[in-house]
Amino acid sequence: MTTKDPGREGGQQLCWCCGRKFSEAEVLRLGARPEAGVCVNCTISLRRRARERMAESQGTWSRWQARILRRGQECIMEHRWHERPVIGPANIH
Repeated sequence: MTTKDPGREGGQQLCWCCGRKFSEAEVLRLGARPEAGVCVNCTISLRRRARERMAESQGTWSRWQARILRRGQECIMEHRWHERPVIGPANIH
């Protein structure tokens, strides 16, 4: 007996993190759980959160580094500097 995967609807895949729909090419599957998919944007966010959690258990210096990095990233996003060609992604045509 087969069951329909609720994460796959008409060629669109649901991200198990944010719940938005993406094409299969935009979703990364978890190795041991192939039915679970996470979009690229959420993988970046999850990696950041994992680094912060690891730093919390490694001592003061690691926590301090993680906080400085996070504050720097927040400042860049707040000022929208990541959208500038020199700082943000390179637009190669």
